[in-house]
Amino acid sequence: MENKKKLRKINFSKLIKISDTPHSISLGFSIGVFASFTPLIGVHIILAILLSWILKANYFSSVLGTFIGTPLTYPFIWFSSLYVGNIFIPIEDFNLIELGNSSFYSLEILSNIKPLIPSFLIGALMVGLASAFLSYFFVKKSIIFYRNKKRLRKGISND
Repeated sequence: MENKKKLRKINFSKLIKISDTPHSISLGFSIGVFASFTPLIGVHIILAILLSWILKANYFSSVLGTFIGTPLTYPFIWFSSLYVGNIFIPIEDFNLIELGNSSFYSLEILSNIKPLIPSFLIGALMVGLASAFLSYFFVKKSIIFYRNKKRLRKGISND
Protein backbone atom coordinates (compact mmCIF):
# COMPACT_ATOMS: atom_id res chain seq x y z
CA MET A 1 0.00 0.00 0.00
CA GLU A 2 2.81 2.36 0.86
CA ASN A 3 4.49 1.63 -2.49
CA LYS A 4 1.32 2.62 -4.37
CA LYS A 5 1.20 5.97 -2.57
CA LYS A 6 4.88 6.52 -3.31
CA LEU A 7 4.35 5.65 -7.00
CA ARG A 8 1.42 8.11 -7.29
CA LYS A 9 3.49 10.80 -5.57
CA ILE A 10 6.42 10.18 -7.92
CA ASN A 11 4.24 10.43 -11.04
CA PHE A 12 2.49 13.59 -9.87
CA SER A 13 5.74 15.18 -8.73
CA LYS A 14 7.24 14.48 -12.14
CA LEU A 15 4.21 16.05 -13.77
CA ILE A 16 4.32 19.31 -11.83
CA LYS A 17 8.12 19.64 -12.17
CA ILE A 18 8.20 19.50 -15.99
CA SER A 19 9.87 22.64 -17.31
CA ASP A 20 7.18 23.89 -19.67
CA THR A 21 4.21 26.22 -19.45
CA PRO A 22 1.33 25.14 -17.22
CA HIS A 23 -0.96 25.25 -20.26
CA SER A 24 1.23 22.91 -22.31
CA ILE A 25 1.66 20.43 -19.45
CA SER A 26 -2.05 20.44 -18.58
CA LEU A 27 -3.09 20.13 -22.21
CA GLY A 28 -0.73 17.20 -22.68
CA PHE A 29 -2.02 15.46 -19.57
CA SER A 30 -5.64 15.96 -20.58
CA ILE A 31 -4.86 14.59 -24.05
CA GLY A 32 -3.43 11.49 -22.39
CA VAL A 33 -6.53 11.14 -20.22
CA PHE A 34 -8.74 11.43 -23.30
CA ALA A 35 -6.65 8.83 -25.14
CA SER A 36 -7.01 6.38 -22.27
CA PHE A 37 -10.80 6.54 -22.63
CA THR A 38 -10.72 5.42 -26.25
CA PRO A 39 -11.30 1.70 -26.89
CA LEU A 40 -8.00 1.47 -28.78
CA ILE A 41 -6.12 -0.53 -26.16
CA GLY A 42 -2.45 -0.79 -26.98
CA VAL A 43 -2.20 2.47 -28.89
CA HIS A 44 -3.14 4.97 -26.17
CA ILE A 45 0.41 6.30 -25.85
CA ILE A 46 0.85 6.60 -29.62
CA LEU A 47 -2.51 8.37 -29.92
CA ALA A 48 -1.64 10.73 -27.04
CA ILE A 49 1.75 11.64 -28.55
CA LEU A 50 0.19 12.17 -31.98
CA LEU A 51 -2.54 14.44 -30.58
CA SER A 52 0.06 16.28 -28.47
CA TRP A 53 2.13 16.88 -31.57
CA ILE A 54 -0.90 18.21 -33.46
CA LEU A 55 -2.01 20.48 -30.58
CA LYS A 56 1.57 21.43 -29.59
CA ALA A 57 1.25 20.09 -26.05
CA ASN A 58 3.85 18.49 -23.81
CA TYR A 59 4.61 14.90 -24.89
CA PHE A 60 5.79 13.61 -21.53
CA SER A 61 2.70 14.83 -19.69
CA SER A 62 0.48 13.22 -22.33
CA VAL A 63 2.18 9.88 -21.71
CA LEU A 64 1.64 10.33 -17.96
CA GLY A 65 -2.03 11.09 -18.65
CA THR A 66 -2.51 7.75 -20.37
CA PHE A 67 -1.68 6.00 -17.09
CA ILE A 68 -5.20 6.86 -15.93
CA GLY A 69 -6.23 3.81 -17.95
CA THR A 70 -5.16 0.73 -16.00
CA PRO A 71 -6.58 -2.77 -15.66
CA LEU A 72 -8.24 -1.53 -12.46
CA THR A 73 -9.88 1.51 -14.08
CA TYR A 74 -10.83 0.04 -17.48
CA PRO A 75 -14.02 -1.68 -16.25
CA PHE A 76 -15.25 1.64 -14.81
CA ILE A 77 -14.24 3.50 -17.97
CA TRP A 78 -15.98 0.95 -20.21
CA PHE A 79 -19.12 0.78 -18.09
CA SER A 80 -19.45 4.56 -17.96
CA SER A 81 -18.79 4.79 -21.71
CA LEU A 82 -21.48 2.23 -22.48
CA TYR A 83 -23.90 3.84 -20.04
CA VAL A 84 -23.48 7.34 -21.49
CA GLY A 85 -23.39 6.05 -25.06
CA ASN A 86 -26.62 4.15 -24.49
CA ILE A 87 -28.31 7.47 -23.68
CA PHE A 88 -27.41 8.87 -27.12
CA ILE A 89 -27.51 5.65 -29.18
CA PRO A 90 -29.64 2.96 -27.54
CA ILE A 91 -28.23 -0.54 -27.74
CA GLU A 92 -30.50 -2.84 -29.73
CA ASP A 93 -30.26 -6.48 -30.79
CA PHE A 94 -27.72 -7.41 -28.12
CA ASN A 95 -27.94 -10.91 -26.72
CA LEU A 96 -25.85 -11.45 -23.60
CA ILE A 97 -26.42 -15.23 -23.70
CA GLU A 98 -24.91 -15.50 -27.20
CA LEU A 99 -21.94 -13.47 -26.06
CA GLY A 100 -21.41 -15.84 -23.14
CA ASN A 101 -21.57 -18.88 -25.42
CA SER A 102 -19.10 -17.54 -28.00
CA SER A 103 -15.38 -18.12 -27.72
CA PHE A 104 -13.26 -15.07 -26.94
CA TYR A 105 -10.68 -16.30 -29.47
CA SER A 106 -13.04 -16.59 -32.43
CA LEU A 107 -14.35 -14.02 -34.89
CA GLU A 108 -17.84 -14.88 -33.68
CA ILE A 109 -17.39 -12.60 -30.70
CA LEU A 110 -16.94 -9.63 -33.06
CA SER A 111 -20.37 -10.19 -34.56
CA ASN A 112 -21.83 -10.53 -31.05
CA ILE A 113 -20.40 -7.22 -29.77
CA LYS A 114 -21.18 -5.34 -32.99
CA PRO A 115 -24.38 -3.75 -31.54
CA LEU A 116 -22.33 -2.25 -28.68
CA ILE A 117 -19.74 -0.47 -30.82
CA PRO A 118 -21.63 2.74 -31.84
CA SER A 119 -22.87 3.54 -28.35
CA PHE A 120 -19.51 2.59 -26.82
CA LEU A 121 -17.64 4.95 -29.17
CA ILE A 122 -20.00 7.87 -28.56
CA GLY A 123 -19.92 7.25 -24.81
CA ALA A 124 -16.11 7.01 -24.77
CA LEU A 125 -15.91 10.29 -26.68
CA MET A 126 -18.28 12.05 -24.28
CA VAL A 127 -16.82 10.65 -21.03
CA GLY A 128 -13.26 11.06 -22.33
CA LEU A 129 -13.83 14.71 -23.26
CA ALA A 130 -15.43 15.45 -19.88
CA SER A 131 -12.58 13.76 -18.01
CA ALA A 132 -9.97 15.53 -20.12
CA PHE A 133 -11.66 18.88 -19.50
CA LEU A 134 -11.70 18.35 -15.73
CA SER A 135 -8.14 17.03 -15.61
CA TYR A 136 -6.87 20.04 -17.60
CA PHE A 137 -8.06 22.51 -14.98
CA PHE A 138 -7.03 20.34 -12.02
CA VAL A 139 -3.48 19.87 -13.34
CA LYS A 140 -3.12 23.50 -14.40
CA LYS A 141 -4.23 24.79 -10.97
CA SER A 142 -1.91 22.28 -9.25
CA ILE A 143 1.10 23.36 -11.33
CA ILE A 144 0.44 27.06 -10.74
CA PHE A 145 -0.01 26.43 -7.01
CA TYR A 146 3.22 24.38 -6.83
CA ARG A 147 5.25 26.96 -8.76
CA ASN A 148 3.92 29.88 -6.67
CA LYS A 149 4.69 27.98 -3.48
CA LYS A 150 8.21 27.22 -4.75
CA ARG A 151 8.73 30.84 -5.78
CA LEU A 152 7.64 32.06 -2.33
CA ARG A 153 9.98 29.59 -0.61
CA LYS A 154 12.91 30.78 -2.73
CA GLY A 155 12.03 34.41 -2.02
CA ILE A 156 11.92 33.81 1.71
CA SER A 157 15.17 31.82 1.75
CA ASN A 158 17.04 34.47 -0.28
CA ASP A 159 16.20 37.27 2.20
